[in-house]
Amino acid sequence: MNSGLHEHIKAFVAIAQAGSLTGASISIGVAQATLSRQLAALEAHLGCRLFQRSTRTISLTEQGEVYLQHALRLLTLNEEAEAAVQHESARLRGRLRVACSNGFGRKLLMPALGQWLALHPQLRLELRLSDQLSQLIEDQVDIAIRIAPLQDSSLVARPIGVSRRIVVATPAYLRKHGPVTSPAHLQQHQCLLFADAQPPGVWTFDGPQGKTSVRVDGRLTLSTVDALQDAVLAGLGIAVTPEWFWQRERIDGHVVQLLPTYRLPEQTIHALTTSRAAGAGKVRQFVDYVAECLRAAGAGVSTSAVPTA
Repeated sequence: MNSGLHEHIKAFVAIAQAGSLTGASISIGVAQATLSRQLAALEAHLGCRLFQRSTRTISLTEQGEVYLQHALRLLTLNEEAEAAVQHESARLRGRLRVACSNGFGRKLLMPALGQWLALHPQLRLELRLSDQLSQLIEDQVDIAIRIAPLQDSSLVARPIGVSRRIVVATPAYLRKHGPVTSPAHLQQHQCLLFADAQPPGVWTFDGPQGKTSVRVDGRLTLSTVDALQDAVLAGLGIAVTPEWFWQRERIDGHVVQLLPTYRLPEQTIHALTTSRAAGAGKVRQFVDYVAECLRAAGAGVSTSAVPTA
């Protein structure tokens, strides 16, 4: 591809993703005037307008929407072609967009990003934190890390870890409402419910006498693990959350684990990519890095039982 045309396409994609010349300039470190010239040259080359412009907004035209999808694939293919002929130790370049839940990003991923960024100084990382399942193609995400059960799709799912879950409460809550020494006792307590849990209001344990399921109830239902953490620390009830979520709080005695001889079903941590992006060097190396971080982290995460792709 002509190098000038390639830069024009990169400018177009940056503007489309940022939604403004100012945002694109900040995002890729190119002057607004340069981006404007590159966009004008690309529109002249294509013979159509890619954006509708006003004094306050910029939005894609119908032709721009169509061209954006092809431009994204073209840039990805170019990166894959470069990665295919470069040595594995070569520096990674470009931008990597990663989506994961708020809790996973804050508790496990964020502490490990400093080393990754230091190893790859020419790579820009965009971390999108949300507890909503990301649509990789629509959201233009390279990797989505998910702990929730997976839907059947055309995405490539690589298992990279297993997250164990525990039952927790604050000492203050237990002093006020009484101890929990068996799953049946949970029915006498305020249990904090998770909005997306399946099945809702049912906690299943594997204990000394085998499997047992308990229907729990509570007056408070929350939609994120972060909110569950806040509610537990506020003494509002008992919750099931990932074990790694409470490492510091358990050490400091702010929360205690209930029913330690009973185990909840483990959840597999997956890295999701499109089939086209799965072979890209920066995607593959980042997933490898996260898998190794999970292996080293402990704190309720284990990869020993999970096959690698």
